[in-house]
Amino acid sequence: MSVDWISPKIIIGPTAKGSYYYNRPQIVAAIWEQINTGTHVLLAAPRRVGKSSVMEFMVENGEENTKCVFRNIQGIKSSDEFYKRFYELIIFCLSKFDKAKSRFAGWFKEINFEEVTLEGVKFGDRKSINYLEEIGRILPKLQSEKVKVVLFLDELPEVLHNLYKAGKKEEASSILDNLRVWRQDARLKDCFCLVLAGSVGIHHVVKTIEGRTSDLNDLKTIDFEPLNYEEASDYVDRVTYEATVQYNDELKTILLSKIHYYLPYFINLMLDELNKIARKTGNTTISQKSIDTAFDAIVKNSDHFKEWKNRLFDYFPADDAEYMNEVLTYIAHKEVINKRKLYDLAGKYNKKNVYVDMMDGLEKDGYITEQDDQYVFISPFLKAFWKRNNPIYDGE
Repeated sequence: MSVDWISPKIIIGPTAKGSYYYNRPQIVAAIWEQINTGTHVLLAAPRRVGKSSVMEFMVENGEENTKCVFRNIQGIKSSDEFYKRFYELIIFCLSKFDKAKSRFAGWFKEINFEEVTLEGVKFGDRKSINYLEEIGRILPKLQSEKVKVVLFLDELPEVLHNLYKAGKKEEASSILDNLRVWRQDARLKDCFCLVLAGSVGIHHVVKTIEGRTSDLNDLKTIDFEPLNYEEASDYVDRVTYEATVQYNDELKTILLSKIHYYLPYFINLMLDELNKIARKTGNTTISQKSIDTAFDAIVKNSDHFKEWKNRLFDYFPADDAEYMNEVLTYIAHKEVINKRKLYDLAGKYNKKNVYVDMMDGLEKDGYITEQDDQYVFISPFLKAFWKRNNPIYDGE
């Protein structure tokens, strides 16, 4: 085996940054357009589409007189912790404005900051701070400073859901109420903006907590589509530019048709597995057979996809999750499910009044898509995983 073997320039799992990031200029422009008009943004899109990568790119390439900060808040376990993190992120942004830093110097001294970093704020001898009150104090000050602070918060639905599961419904409701108050404060329109993101159905989570979804009506939802064929083809060219294993146009067509749903994550899984196969055998020539072999190997490694199933049973009541799982199992074995069969299964689980909303949720979360009045899996990977995970289907 050659010691000069070069693997494709891909990353699987962590957020793609720097030279690993594939720019999505249309999505970035759409988000900036809303931010610049004073509109708060919701990125409610399926897992692995690249939301976090786009947000981190925007933070690193912020516009003039705007300071942005990105934070994955998934691990937050209380409303107090949420407000503390929220407050610290605002302070971190302000500390990056030279002109604001000097004007806020007196206030900073009053609060007695010792150090401000992305990881948090270290205080002096001040022992107790009401972070919610402090947020209410600092936000209105932004208006007079002619600066704009943009907070990119990832996995908000996860935080709200975990609070609800832990019996802290009032704390989750408090977060939703205060976020809405801050978004609707006219004084903050030109100086403060939120970009909220999550990989689970935030509308379902909010409805579970509040009994309604109207709390989200003021947010502008940005469509976060997968790559189109031309972008996917360009992506393959880019990440394999100097790699030992190369793909001509014919091989790319076969590869991408196998993937079908062009998420960089799915493409990376295939390129990584094909690279492993080629390196192990010492054969750098890729064929349709090796592409099929790589696909099957990825599906067999269920760690890549089991979270998709686990989330159904984590985020929904057991009977809802059982219904959705049977729908997905049916599609995996039968290729499609029509609306008559959906209705019949809804009757079996006593879900006739809510099954349409449940299918909409599965579609928004990237499991299925509607084609010709029927539902199919959006990704061949998920279809193959569901069939392998549920090898027998006894239904008609």
